[in-house]
Amino acid sequence: MKAKWKISFVLLTMVMFTSGCFGEKQALAPLKDEKEKIKVVYYSERQFNDDYGQLFNAKYPNIDVEVIPIMSREHPLNFHGVEQQDEEKVKTLIEQHKPDVLLLNENLFTSYEQEGKLYSLEEVIVQDQFDLTGYMPGLIDSLRAKGQGKLYGLIPSLEASVLYYNRDLFTENNIEFPRNQMTWEEVFNLSKRFQGIGTGKNKVHGFDQITVPNYSRSIFLNRVASTFALRMFDAKAKKLLIHSDGWKKVFELTTDAIRSQAVSCSDPSDFFAFPDGKAAMTIAGTWFIDMIDRSAKKINWDIVTVPIDPQNPDESALVTFGGIYAVSANSPNKRAAWELVKFVNGTDMAKILSRSTNRPFPTRNQVPKEFYGRSVEPFYKLKPTVHSSDLRSHENVPEEFYRLYRPLLEDTLKVIVDNKKTVDEALAELQVQGQNALDQARAAEKREENSKTAE
Repeated sequence: MKAKWKISFVLLTMVMFTSGCFGEKQALAPLKDEKEKIKVVYYSERQFNDDYGQLFNAKYPNIDVEVIPIMSREHPLNFHGVEQQDEEKVKTLIEQHKPDVLLLNENLFTSYEQEGKLYSLEEVIVQDQFDLTGYMPGLIDSLRAKGQGKLYGLIPSLEASVLYYNRDLFTENNIEFPRNQMTWEEVFNLSKRFQGIGTGKNKVHGFDQITVPNYSRSIFLNRVASTFALRMFDAKAKKLLIHSDGWKKVFELTTDAIRSQAVSCSDPSDFFAFPDGKAAMTIAGTWFIDMIDRSAKKINWDIVTVPIDPQNPDESALVTFGGIYAVSANSPNKRAAWELVKFVNGTDMAKILSRSTNRPFPTRNQVPKEFYGRSVEPFYKLKPTVHSSDLRSHENVPEEFYRLYRPLLEDTLKVIVDNKKTVDEALAELQVQGQNALDQARAAEKREENSKTAE
């Protein structure tokens, strides 16, 4: 009798272990059979339905999704810009509506993670065997670094810039093709070899900088500077750091290229220089492929990576992520919320993203191999740089500073290009003028805060 009891006890124990009674608890329980409702932060309801909603509803008919729009007539937010006011508006919307799924930029993601407002995805990723191996190099590591070693969000899409080049122009003029991971000096040297080719309207530019009126030189400088690990402000964003050896090198490199016409950025109206076959090289994102394809002149183009910093040859600052998807730590519907995050970041959705130039590229680099007959490797070859957000934005810098600083920077570049001042002289003046602009912007910000307090 005792022997039978012992055998029964052993069998019962084995059953309990295999059924998970004594094993690790599941991170999230399975989806319920009944209807569930979740709220998601997105740009607009229409855009969500076009991008993901219709497909998600077809796969998960029992999950209703309510969209909390962050961009509307009432909330015309510059979500990915440097405007801190817009981020505060997004925070207000999140506090009011308490969404289950959050779409966050990097600043908000870091802030929410530090405040404990995000749900760690580590355990449920293991539980659901969600594949993380197919993402572009460094992306998951970068997200874990932001989460102090844990993964609190996923990014489904990116807008990575590459260097486009006209193969026929290079071949016709016996100039070697650009290659991956060139330096800016190497790109400019290639560009200079196109000088004297064509005249008037048929003039061929070696490198065309796609830009906007009034700030063409400063936009180009910022693009070059973003390649290097430069800081524009001190840690508290109270002091401008523009008068340094690193910035001096960037100003010299940029102004020499403009002066020697190695780069064309003087005519912002000529937006179609490359698609029309009037430029040998340019830098743009995935959206540019569609523009080339629609051009009347069909050119034989290809792509390589953007120029790199020799000190960090495997990194690029010219990567813009479409937004980080996270689950709220306070969500009562974490499983349904995770299913949406998982769906948006899954391989099926990545395949859909990879078929269209009207959408950003998927961050899963194992999905597309070629696009319009060209290898997409250059879009994924470089890792996003850690310092990419240090240069042109800082959470403690008033937006008013940038409005005051941009014309000062443009004037500084002009006097250097025109040889009216040396780089050292011009940078010394810009340091003083820029610091005054920063102090002025801070004073205006303080007055506004005092005014609100008085009300």
